[in-house]
Amino acid sequence: NKKQSPQCVPTKCPEPPLIENQLVLKEMTDQVGVVQLSCREGFILYGASILKCLSSQQWNDSFPVCKMVLCRKPPHIPFGDHVVPSLHFGSTVSYTCMDGFLLKGMSTIICQANGTWSSPLPECIPVECPQPEEIRNGIVDVQGLTYLSTALYNCKPGFELIGNMTILCGEDGRWLGGKPYCKPIECSKPKDIKNGRYSYIDLHYKQTITYSCDRGFQLEGQNVLTCLETREWDAGTPSCRAINCDPPQPIENGFVEGADYSYGAMVIYSCIPGFQLSGLAMQ
Repeated sequence: NKKQSPQCVPTKCPEPPLIENQLVLKEMTDQVGVVQLSCREGFILYGASILKCLSSQQWNDSFPVCKMVLCRKPPHIPFGDHVVPSLHFGSTVSYTCMDGFLLKGMSTIICQANGTWSSPLPECIPVECPQPEEIRNGIVDVQGLTYLSTALYNCKPGFELIGNMTILCGEDGRWLGGKPYCKPIECSKPKDIKNGRYSYIDLHYKQTITYSCDRGFQLEGQNVLTCLETREWDAGTPSCRAINCDPPQPIENGFVEGADYSYGAMVIYSCIPGFQLSGLAMQ
């Protein structure tokens, strides 16, 4: 049998610590015994990137190491805050906005392999409430539309506000306090009067009531009362007084019979003998 011919093989050096040092090895095809070392994504190489295996079965330089990429302190955004769990490659930073501001854009950024943070940065924009609703028979004075701004409601004369006078722009862009409304001012029901009556259409502001008396009675006081903005009538309740005539004047050579001088009563005139009545005998 022929003996196997000897061969020349490349010198073998110790295996590089790829896993421990986070290294990636690539053999140079055009150079025997030469390797190129690099790092996995997110790591930076410290040391020689090209090593050559010497005839002494040793590498010509020490093995490089890979260290994780670190990003700088993340940027601050106006009216916002952020949480930084780590600055290493792949770490995320979450942004939030202070009360009254809304986050526009992505809330997180990532530490990239090149040591920079992903972009664009989010921003905090002021919360803005819509124009507050108008109310019937009222007016609204808007002090502003941003967070914590207020709007003031008032009613026109003759109306009272039911609900909150002031509403507040909340942090979620909605008005707080509810929508009030204007209710017509109403005076109290008019008082009854003895021997009289009253009439009205309604009891609202500027409306009137009219008093009148039964036959035989005369009104004392104001017959028309107006409802004021204070919920009061502009005058006191009138009254009905019985109508009474003045005692009749005595007549010469005659006399008057009758002592009731109220409305509807009658007196009788007569003459003494020898005289004749001129005019109505009964009044």
